[in-house]
Amino acid sequence: MVWRFACILYPSTFILFLFLAGCSGGERPLSTDNRVIEWELADADALNPFNSSSANANDLEEHIYQRLIGIDVKTMKYDIPVLADSMPVVSPDHLQYDFVLRKDIKWADGLPFTGADVIFSLKALKDPYDVESAQSRVYVDPIDSAMLINGDPYHVRFVFSKPYFLAIPAIFGSTLYILPKHLLDPKDLTDHYSWQALAVAAKNPDSIALSKPEKQAMQQFATWFSDAKRNRDPQYVLGTGPYKLDAWVTNQYTRLVRNPYYVNQWGPEFEANPDILLYKTINDFNAAATALKSHDVDLLGDIPSEFWVRIDTNHNELKRTAFPLGQFAYIGFNEKSPLFSDPAVRWAMAYMINRPMIIKKLLFGMAKLTQSPVPSTRPEHDSDLPIIPFDPAKAEHILDSLGWKDHDGDGIRDKVINGKRIPFKFTFTVNAGNNTRMQVLLIYAEALKKIGIDASVNTLEWSVYLERLRDHLLDAHLGGWITDPYEADEYQLYHSSQSKNGGSNADSYSDPKADKLMVDIRQEFDPVKRLAMERQLQEIMYQDQANLFLWEPLNTAAWLDRFDSVTWNGYHPGYNAATWKVRGAASGGAKATF
Repeated sequence: MVWRFACILYPSTFILFLFLAGCSGGERPLSTDNRVIEWELADADALNPFNSSSANANDLEEHIYQRLIGIDVKTMKYDIPVLADSMPVVSPDHLQYDFVLRKDIKWADGLPFTGADVIFSLKALKDPYDVESAQSRVYVDPIDSAMLINGDPYHVRFVFSKPYFLAIPAIFGSTLYILPKHLLDPKDLTDHYSWQALAVAAKNPDSIALSKPEKQAMQQFATWFSDAKRNRDPQYVLGTGPYKLDAWVTNQYTRLVRNPYYVNQWGPEFEANPDILLYKTINDFNAAATALKSHDVDLLGDIPSEFWVRIDTNHNELKRTAFPLGQFAYIGFNEKSPLFSDPAVRWAMAYMINRPMIIKKLLFGMAKLTQSPVPSTRPEHDSDLPIIPFDPAKAEHILDSLGWKDHDGDGIRDKVINGKRIPFKFTFTVNAGNNTRMQVLLIYAEALKKIGIDASVNTLEWSVYLERLRDHLLDAHLGGWITDPYEADEYQLYHSSQSKNGGSNADSYSDPKADKLMVDIRQEFDPVKRLAMERQLQEIMYQDQANLFLWEPLNTAAWLDRFDSVTWNGYHPGYNAATWKVRGAASGGAKATF
């Protein structure tokens, strides 16, 4: 599974309902402008799919870039050739994938798409000097190389060093977006280093086995590619998808306009109906709610559950929906810290959060308890893992037995570690504007205080939060992950190798048994064996309390009833506003041509 940080899981407020109930008098009539205005809590961290890590960035990137393979949102199977002309020919040992590419695809600037762009995209993603792409790079690690077959620019072969059972959905259908070489590598730097050099640098970026010219080319490309200009300038944010970036005004809006060279070859799920997709950044949820009521925003794609349950759909031309979306909330502790390195301590912390009460009081019942990162809708989810109860007495007993006691009478537990007395004092961090996460942690911190643990709560702006989390600079945090709808692969989030070089294992979880299972699962093509291995892995992570897994929230959304063809599904973000049709709009977009 490819995981993305969820920014908006439960930003809450308790006074906005006055704006959304009662009579609808005074609002403007519903617009027939052929556009969709969607609310975002925070700006995307980047609009380069290799260098972004947030779910809200991915929402925009889905409209700009394409991959070789696409998902059928009706069946949730990755079996629609998009940039590929057909599904790949796969060797019996799963080490070779041959693709024939479409010859009628153009970039949004009108230049043709070819196999050179495919090879470039893989080289760009595998460049280990670009630390921003580490979270995505883990999925293409099994690929050794890509090449044109017999020099044909529309026939590409991928060669793997080891098999990966999720190669088609996770790599070719999810991670490996195809980017324009002519724009993002104008000096052909990726042509100046080999696949072998990439392999050497991946193991050790400072290896003396690397030739100086190849190392310099990789470093120069990484610096160029990861520069902020390449991540947000319309000149570079350009793909083969239905829309292209028109403008990005920081903390105000991001505007996508239709790609004039996009031709829908694939069916209704790939249509581009609105002329404009506008993402309006509103950091305050009261203001966002007001914007929806006043028709300044069309769609709140992931809203607080306490807001959702009070929406009166008889007024204000509002509609709502709720559905599972492969996401989970968790509390992560920095396991390199002397406070949290012992799994027994993490168990004590697990006993101190009252999950059922929080779901009832703060989330209005719109979440399901879980003890696993695997979505409960998946067959490999282990539903036999017991839900950890709220039990302060048990937590105190564990901490006392470990020597975490109040030795100096100041009301805070402490312990001598490596000759130094360390108080049990730390800070939770959450992203700014996410008030429910803040409320959850304030309740949790108050409970911890009663057993002698001093926990404070701090907020950081979204991009800063992601940066500090990636750099392992947070004591603890409450976060959320959202994934794609295919079989579980916890390697990205929990393998010990991913705690280095900007990987997703921000809490530095490490267990040799878990590491081995994660590697073995990736190379096992027998689904029955994988299921047993996956259950075993979840049990190990549960015993380790790799994270404090909390709950699976429902995705709760609201929108103005001015669209036809509104559908919802289990593929993030749960909808595709590009396929929505504005009722009464004068123009239309790209329909299927076959």
